[in-house]
Amino acid sequence: MICKITRFYGILARVLILVLVLAASLPFPAPAVLAQDGRELLQEIEEHIKNYYLYPVEEEHFPLKSLEGLRRVLKDPYSGYLSEEQYRLFEGTLSRFLYGVGIYLEMRDSSITVVNVVPDSPARRAGIESGDLLIAVDGSPVTHLPLEEVVALIQGEEGKKVTLTLRRRETLLTVTLVREKIRLPAVDYTWAGDGIALVHIYNFGEGAAGDMELIMEELEREGLRGLIFDLRANQGGYLNEALEMASLFSDGTLLLVRDRDTSWQAIHAWEKGGGSYQSGGLYPAVVLIDGGTASAAEIFSAALKDNWKALLVGEASFGKGTMQSVLPLEHGGYLKLTVAEFASPGGNTIEGSGVEPHFLVPSGKEQLQTALLLLRYKLEQGPAENIFEEAGLTRAQELEGLSRVPLEIGGERYLPLRAVLLLTGRTIQPGAEPGIYIFFWENRLYRLDIQREILTWSREGGKSSAFQKVAINGGVTYVPQSFLEKELGLSF
Repeated sequence: MICKITRFYGILARVLILVLVLAASLPFPAPAVLAQDGRELLQEIEEHIKNYYLYPVEEEHFPLKSLEGLRRVLKDPYSGYLSEEQYRLFEGTLSRFLYGVGIYLEMRDSSITVVNVVPDSPARRAGIESGDLLIAVDGSPVTHLPLEEVVALIQGEEGKKVTLTLRRRETLLTVTLVREKIRLPAVDYTWAGDGIALVHIYNFGEGAAGDMELIMEELEREGLRGLIFDLRANQGGYLNEALEMASLFSDGTLLLVRDRDTSWQAIHAWEKGGGSYQSGGLYPAVVLIDGGTASAAEIFSAALKDNWKALLVGEASFGKGTMQSVLPLEHGGYLKLTVAEFASPGGNTIEGSGVEPHFLVPSGKEQLQTALLLLRYKLEQGPAENIFEEAGLTRAQELEGLSRVPLEIGGERYLPLRAVLLLTGRTIQPGAEPGIYIFFWENRLYRLDIQREILTWSREGGKSSAFQKVAINGGVTYVPQSFLEKELGLSF
């Protein structure tokens, strides 16, 4: 299988690259399956690990004695051996068609949770909702089974019935559905009013970027003014699709990537995309993310964020910053191997940390409300104090001066720092010394010195520092709007 991204290097130029969380942990096959060309298979796997695996492996693990021994060798949950059956199931997670009922499942806190429901599917027509917990399939409990086995139980022959038992809060629901051939949409949209389109990106399967282009053409014909990209519960897909789609809305660097033998290299926007729909800020955009936003979805979100093409709203994303290749094995099966890691265009680590939104909003309903508020503000260019009031600041907070009118100093606009942080879901707290206050942004520590009227922070892992003069007026600290835009990525 050849990757579409020909500008990559090494292993990245020769094999299919996946950035996907779904079906990350797969059970190893039973020993009986291993008898077929066992020694040759293990040697082939060992060679791939030595040549391409991102993480160093101690020589004491070689030669491999069994597939079960891979558990000790492979250090991440996304690498492993796939039998032919497991590979078909894994590949099906990125297929645009399947025979089933139309639900996306995820393992959350040991519970199998419905994270999305396909429009016009048996599940949608039966009233299954995101957040429902799957308890049983055809009367048999599934809470103890791996996610892949549960998916296999639900999928099946077209026209055959399957009964699902679900828990919605304190209520048990039992629904019998007839399996259909379902085309899984990668992208669809609804209108949210005022020329704002809510674009759902469900996955980055094959053809997703092309679908987005078609949707954008349709939206433009219908009077598009602003975009909300909903990537919540999007678990990833193909790397090239994420990059091609991001190229439609951003030029410049889209991500940084390295394998075990290279330093960080920048991957730039597709020439044919080049920010086609963002030139001149034509369509202001907001991206919704949450803890289920992973891998390819994190690449797309971080690319728009770090290139100042969109504001991000929601919760920190999943935090999967590695890429996998699926290598076909001559002696049977496939090896899914982590071959590279990636970071945001600004150099922020994604693996284990995720992408941090500009506006931390935990509630799903409030996330969309915040996105709409931000877009309408940008489209109307209303006075800054209105956005603080509409965001729900209390009278007590107003008395503290949090929503005061911005200042004009030396021809530049200044906004109240504490109000901005509160609006984005953050706080500023007293430091260890008198007159010192601190806050965190993108895992960086910012230090406000009231006496010196200066804000300082570290860059490049603490190797260099930066500072910004602030203004104190009526006991309120104000910072330049240019600082909020260039350093924090906030555009009011």
